[in-house]
Amino acid sequence: MKTDARDAVHLARLLRLDEITPVAVPTIERETARDLVRAREGCRGDLVRARHRLSKLLLRHGIVYSGGDAWTGKHDAWLRQQRFDVAATRLTFDSYYDCALATTARRDALDAAITAMAADSEFTAVRRRLGCLRGVSTLTGFALAVEIGDWTRFTGNERVRWSVYRSCG
Repeated sequence: MKTDARDAVHLARLLRLDEITPVAVPTIERETARDLVRAREGCRGDLVRARHRLSKLLLRHGIVYSGGDAWTGKHDAWLRQQRFDVAATRLTFDSYYDCALATTARRDALDAAITAMAADSEFTAVRRRLGCLRGVSTLTGFALAVEIGDWTRFTGNERVRWSVYRSCG
């Protein structure tokens, strides 16, 4: 059964009631920026998992770091000093440690790319306005600017937040 006519009438009613929300097709630059932000978020999750695998391996062998905060330069030096008698354990440790290092390097490269794009793109003005809010870094502001897109589409209480956001710029 064809529903084109019914669908058209239904859409016309929704349009008359102002129930249709306009949708903007993202530009290639916006989609590229979204991909970059999402790649960074995926990398962050990968880094958490790699670090957990490494720390849990050490914990299973009774090795506990007590020299301050983990994943600092001092912690890294401590990790490099770890030695294991069994070859399989040594290989497992090396694999987990290399994975954590490679993922950290990947995250840092993505951070640099995002910072460069945030400094000079269509999202720069929005990112700067968001940056005046406490706790909003360049990466967070850029991610919000890219993912939300058109801030004027919010209604009601969101408009109050929008006016606060605009007053920062």
